[in-house]
Amino acid sequence: MNFLILGNGPGERAWAAAIAADPAHRIVAVFPGWAVADVGWPAPSRDLDDALATSGAEAAVVGGPPETRAEGLRRAAAEGLAVICLHPPGDDSEAYYQVSLSRAETGAVIVPDLPARLHPGVSALREALSGPDAASFRVVTFESPAESTGSDLARHVFARAADLIRSLVGEIEAVTATGDPTGVSPTESLVVQLRSATSRRAEVRLREGPAELARLVVSGPGGVLTLELSPRFDGPSRLVRRGPDGRETVAQLDPWDPHAAILHALAEAVAGRPTVPDLADGIRATEIAEGVVRSLRRGRTVELHYEEISEAGTFKSIMTSLGCLFLLAILVVVPIALAGPTLGIPWLIYIAYAVPPVLIGFVFIQLLRFAIREPARDGQDASE
Repeated sequence: MNFLILGNGPGERAWAAAIAADPAHRIVAVFPGWAVADVGWPAPSRDLDDALATSGAEAAVVGGPPETRAEGLRRAAAEGLAVICLHPPGDDSEAYYQVSLSRAETGAVIVPDLPARLHPGVSALREALSGPDAASFRVVTFESPAESTGSDLARHVFARAADLIRSLVGEIEAVTATGDPTGVSPTESLVVQLRSATSRRAEVRLREGPAELARLVVSGPGGVLTLELSPRFDGPSRLVRRGPDGRETVAQLDPWDPHAAILHALAEAVAGRPTVPDLADGIRATEIAEGVVRSLRRGRTVELHYEEISEAGTFKSIMTSLGCLFLLAILVVVPIALAGPTLGIPWLIYIAYAVPPVLIGFVFIQLLRFAIREPARDGQDASE
């Protein structure tokens, strides 16, 4: 598969190295590129348009600063490319929402770069939480240093951890967050308590500091399972199980490559097979991070409510806005029309006659909802 690399940060460079090392893939364009590039990498494109116009391009790794990443994602999806998007795509979920409805027309495949849920150690913890001894494990705790100094821990770092927690405990219903320094953009530490729809509890502790091992702990009356691994989820790791009697068993896990896991997920998605993580996982993780920001702003627990992304939902939102606009216009137009003869402008009275046809047209527009396609369900095509 021929790849574009959009962005020139350390994450994008790691992706470029992983793709270049895989004989099944090739880098055909980079933008803006690196001052010092590895041998065999193409020269930087002149601009984003030049990169997207590269002949033979089939896929893109979309990165760059969070404030510009959304534009790269939107443009790559509009070209119908298979996209690996560094997560998050921005400070909120707006970028994901913009491509979620258009991808059905363009054929773009969007896979967020959220490999944590695919780690073999995380899979072992997930089996413990869903197996016959699931009732023995009630609390999930994740502690990790930030990947870069000065990061916005809520919007940029927690947004990645949110998908990991969600993959273990299910959909999150409520979040409570505290950070240091206070405000909506903590950079030194962040503590988030989460409650899932299954009433399981989780806690995420993020901190600025040296690159130590991250720890993912599942605990309860039945003992404690601890996964120790790199904050980037690459390299070797170990799984420690401590029973109620205090006895420990340690399992060393082989080195794991998160880039290879996401590339496999992309290939499965391109082939039309269901895979994780998908765009819905990226949206949910970003929405949970938005909930954390609201909790930091308000200083209290925030309940989360989700709505499925669909053409019907978008239609309802647009029509609600138009309805409010029409009502406000009537409140302005009718008094002006009635005051026309008094002001010596008799023809203004005829403006009021436009109100009934507009309202009737608005009612007829509502019938368009019957032409909206039903959202595709698992194992079904939207046209069925």
